[in-house]
Amino acid sequence: MTNKIFELREWRLSDAASLAENANNIHIWNNVRDYFPHPYSEKDGKNFIEMVLAKPNPTTDMAIVVNGKVVGGIGIVLQTDVERISAEIGYWLGENYWNKGIMTEVVKQMTTYAFTNFPLRKIYAPVFDFNIASQKVLQKAGFERETILKQAAIKNGKVIDEHYYSILKSQWRNQVVYRFFTQDDFPLLEDLLYEAIFQPEGAEPLPRDIIKKPEIDAYIRDFGKKQGDFCLFAELNGEIVGGAWLRILNGEIKGFGNIDSETPELAIAVFKKYRHLGIGTGLLHKIADLAFNSRDYKQISLSVNKANHAVQMYKKFGFEMVRENEQDYIMALKRK
Repeated sequence: MTNKIFELREWRLSDAASLAENANNIHIWNNVRDYFPHPYSEKDGKNFIEMVLAKPNPTTDMAIVVNGKVVGGIGIVLQTDVERISAEIGYWLGENYWNKGIMTEVVKQMTTYAFTNFPLRKIYAPVFDFNIASQKVLQKAGFERETILKQAAIKNGKVIDEHYYSILKSQWRNQVVYRFFTQDDFPLLEDLLYEAIFQPEGAEPLPRDIIKKPEIDAYIRDFGKKQGDFCLFAELNGEIVGGAWLRILNGEIKGFGNIDSETPELAIAVFKKYRHLGIGTGLLHKIADLAFNSRDYKQISLSVNKANHAVQMYKKFGFEMVRENEQDYIMALKRK
């Protein structure tokens, strides 16, 4: 996970020296739990990394890297028993990198990673009352303060309140924003077209060049240049996570879900790690609303493999059966 300033990646044993160099700082220690060593030696760094690498995958701890050097860390602690749907998030950053907007983006990325890799409903963070900077980071990352835990901790011999911040999966999912297609997005549209092809779980992946087949390529060839072409992307924390597009395929090549020459056919895809989070349903709501209210279409159609779990999503959304063939259902959603 990267942006222009930093990279968020798994820890490596070779990170120990850089880890110690940035973690050995009393100003950092004052804002973290006491089990965080101080002074912080290279041996401490090695012990920590070995502990992280011994955990099962997917990892719960990430290194924050700037210009090839580890300058901080972030992780989640998965809760157990009846709290197993929650995780605590914790983080630190080398003092030389404070006030550069890095930590907010790191927390956003780690939140996305946690919700997409673990069966969590909630991520929370208790923050010392005097750590205003960390409270602002969480607020900017979409966390909300639930309560103040009175006299809940002791640091440097002083009893202090903790501010309890949290974000629910539903709140995080609502941070998805939508934007329209531009010609610079064509490679992204190719990626989504491949993702839109149904591939049964456990089957050998289809070759990438399958999207070059004329009957499949027709869904995106020269997209944006035909009347009626319309595409919407879903974006989360600056990353495209899915997309939906409409196209009328009434030429020599008809779409798999073709109904007539006036009905646009829908193609929709969400990248694998972002599936089952409600993003596909959100895209459906957005593109259907625009199709019926901005483009004034009477209906939109689609083709879906009978073995695809999305069949139930489409039925629940309001798509109705038009016809079926050996492998697919042809469905339509009518304007109400």
